[in-house]
Amino acid sequence: MQKRNEYLEQALTLFSFYGCKRVGMDDVAETLGISKKTLYELFENKNNLVQESVALLLKRTHDNMSRFFQLPEQSSDPFNKIIHIYSVGLKELRNLSPTFLFGLKKYYPQAYKLYDDFTQTIVWTYVLDLLQEARNNGELKDNINIKLICELFLLRINEIVLPNRDFFDSYTTEELLEHLIIVPLQGIRKLKTN
Repeated sequence: MQKRNEYLEQALTLFSFYGCKRVGMDDVAETLGISKKTLYELFENKNNLVQESVALLLKRTHDNMSRFFQLPEQSSDPFNKIIHIYSVGLKELRNLSPTFLFGLKKYYPQAYKLYDDFTQTIVWTYVLDLLQEARNNGELKDNINIKLICELFLLRINEIVLPNRDFFDSYTTEELLEHLIIVPLQGIRKLKTN
């Protein structure tokens, strides 16, 4: 099992750098230092290898997001938790080649569905719940539609940042986080009165 996970990590590195379509089973076997026959004994086909690699990426991302919530010294501020979620997500997205998600969507729809379901769950479960928590705590402006905020967060990432990889080349993760997430969150947060 440990060896299998190591193989998945290495395959994921290839896929995320070159894109899934460009990397063949020969390339993966050569990188792993195993025969193609051995690779097919471990993974039924390339589709299976891609899908398991994506599942590993999403598990790692989820673990990194969740780890923050388990630390006792972390703030109970729902806005900081949302910022952390997007910080982890943007760092992971930065490590993917421009063709990675495009290739998943076009050639490996089951693997892309894993990714899409994951992002939908993050936004519609975690972020929505945190915004509701902020509303319940009286930290959110009264006129804010939290479902619309969630839709806009998804739209910014999926329709603006991902198709335009120049954003990752031109701006740091911190700059993207500041302008895509933090500034909009500040706009919906109630000002604290003393």
